[in-house]
Amino acid sequence: MGEFSPTTRNGDCEEIANPSTTYGRRRRNWIDAHGSVPARQVVDASCGNKHCIALRHSYLRPRVEQPRKYPKIAERVHRLKIGQHFDVRGVGTDERSRNRFRSGLYAAARLDKVSVRGQADGSVCVTKVGEWSSLRV
Repeated sequence: MGEFSPTTRNGDCEEIANPSTTYGRRRRNWIDAHGSVPARQVVDASCGNKHCIALRHSYLRPRVEQPRKYPKIAERVHRLKIGQHFDVRGVGTDERSRNRFRSGLYAAARLDKVSVRGQADGSVCVTKVGEWSSLRV
């Protein structure tokens, strides 16, 4: 099992020693006391302490969606003719960054066949190479 993180009291808060597990711990506490967390909701601390897991400070709030870049890039790809391309800057030169970008774009582009080639300066060249058929047999 996971490593146990002891909690400490800070005023009225219960703080967890490992801050990376705060969100999961707060959510588990809520589920134990109140049942499941509704879709598109998160369990947050009303005291504003990011490390607090006290149930008395827990409340539900709507999940704040971050603006996504992949649908915008996929829209741009969709407007291209087959064989046309453009560069996206700032993706990174390491394999992990490029793979993450590639999988995000593939998921967003859906009906367009896309080629993603990394370049030495950290940008990628995105080329529309075809279209997938929307009919599934």
